Amino acid sequence: MILENIKKNWNYIKNFNMNSLFWRTFIVMSLLLIVPFVSLSAVFYTRQFKTMRSEIASENSVLLNSAESIVDDTLNECDMMSSYIATNESAQLFTLTGNISDSFTSLINLANTLPIIYQYIDSIYIYAEDLDCVYVDGVRTAVSLLDDSGWLDGYRSVTGQKGAFVLRDKKNVYPSLISIIKPIYVADEKKGAVIMNINSQTLYYSLLSKRFNNDSQEIFLVDSENRIVLSKDISNFNKDISDIGFTDMDFYSEDPSDTYEMNGENYVVLRSNSRINKYTYISMYSMSPYEENLSHAKTQLILISLSLLLLGFALAYIASANSYTPFREIISFLDDTSVSESNVTPRDQNELKYIIDSIKLHIDDKTRMEETLKERMSQLNKAQYDMLQSQINPHFLYNTLETINWMAYDLAGSENPVSTALVDLAGFFRNTISSSGYLISIKEEIQYTTDYLNILMLRYRDLFDIKWKIDSSILSFRIIKICFQPVIENAVYHGFKPKAEKGMLSISGDLEDDNIVFTISDDGAGMDEDTLAALNSSLCSTVYTGSGSHIGLANVNKRIKIIFGEAYGLSVDSRPNAGTSVRITIPAVN
Repeated sequence: MILENIKKNWNYIKNFNMNSLFWRTFIVMSLLLIVPFVSLSAVFYTRQFKTMRSEIASENSVLLNSAESIVDDTLNECDMMSSYIATNESAQLFTLTGNISDSFTSLINLANTLPIIYQYIDSIYIYAEDLDCVYVDGVRTAVSLLDDSGWLDGYRSVTGQKGAFVLRDKKNVYPSLISIIKPIYVADEKKGAVIMNINSQTLYYSLLSKRFNNDSQEIFLVDSENRIVLSKDISNFNKDISDIGFTDMDFYSEDPSDTYEMNGENYVVLRSNSRINKYTYISMYSMSPYEENLSHAKTQLILISLSLLLLGFALAYIASANSYTPFREIISFLDDTSVSESNVTPRDQNELKYIIDSIKLHIDDKTRMEETLKERMSQLNKAQYDMLQSQINPHFLYNTLETINWMAYDLAGSENPVSTALVDLAGFFRNTISSSGYLISIKEEIQYTTDYLNILMLRYRDLFDIKWKIDSSILSFRIIKICFQPVIENAVYHGFKPKAEKGMLSISGDLEDDNIVFTISDDGAGMDEDTLAALNSSLCSTVYTGSGSHIGLANVNKRIKIIFGEAYGLSVDSRPNAGTSVRITIPAVN
């Protein structure tokens, strides 16, 4: 019994769809359970995201400040050592004379010792411009013989005692160097320079690798021209920062913190200005680990929402099942159109019987009204068809008699053409006034149309030629009587006669899917766009007027719609001086 009730209830739910009591109750339950939970979840998720971003920014800021302090101090120290060597009298004397004194030897020993003490210092050169030589690794060498001269352009661009930082590759290959070029001035005239070459990769790994050993973190040092000075990846050295993904970053934004997407991953990015040479530190901290945690939280929230949805489903079903009990018999009666009084409980007997009797009365009234309406519509359609059928006969009879009258007068005693016309006319009228029904075969319609064309050709022999192209497979299908004749008559009187030159009448018929389509085309006078639009509009109208210059087309169109339905009928396409094409569509009916 319980399973039977569940089955009945579920059938009611499926039958009534979204209007059923179950779905309405389910929507209310869902709103009461899920909307508050989703709202609280959205607030929780948003706060968690903000907290996460704040924590990342805070941690990133500490790392950035630490890196900035270490690198700035190191570069500043290297700059001071370069200045010390450049202002030494022995170095200045060397740029003037090229002599190597004891004091200069001591200076060279210091320069050779510094790369040993500081692993990131690759080498130190002392350059004498006037002598065109360089002292490097204890040897005085002509600049032209030195295989590492990438610093020369930087030296030439130096205009003050402050010097310059130049990014380059040693011997244009490897390693990547930050060359501190500190000019040597003698009597306020630049005579040479001390070139301290710092290995960028070694500097990064000796100072920053321990602090930025997490794959989620990375730091860049960028010069004023947006070229990368320091990076975890040495291949980024001397590249423009935009080449590695920072295409839209504003390095001069007032807000030093930003969330940035690069290579499909979100980063919290901090910026800080260096104290050296207008450099900028950029610290990136990937949000992926935090986003993964948030994703897990989101999944849990979704699962809880689905659980609440299922709970709402269950509660809605229980509530709707209880509500179905008082009127289950009413629904059964509506489904079966009958009900037994034994199925009505004593408590609900009076109310249910009153409701059932009222419904039954309305159903009986509705059934009688539908039958009456169906009968009257059938009579109306038949009367309308008979009216249309009778309307066309006098119209054609007048034209045919006029033709025969002209022939008799012209031939003056010759019986053959008149006899032929009368035979064709008799055959055509037998089809028109026969009481065999509304439909005939397409083969018969073609035969009657041929009789009609023979009559027309007697009068308009030099006005047009005829070309048939009918698919033989459709000849056995059914069509309304006198379907082609009004269309052909329209082509002759409105197409060929106004053009006053011989034309071509083409009649084709083919099977297209489940429909049969005839096309009757002429190359006559055609019609303008306004006339064509008005004609097609009248053919689409559900009201038959029975007047106008194309009464025959409207008559055929209306009869097709009455017999086969509104989906079928005529449509016209025409262009001035190019002709008219009438498309007749009927269903393939055997």
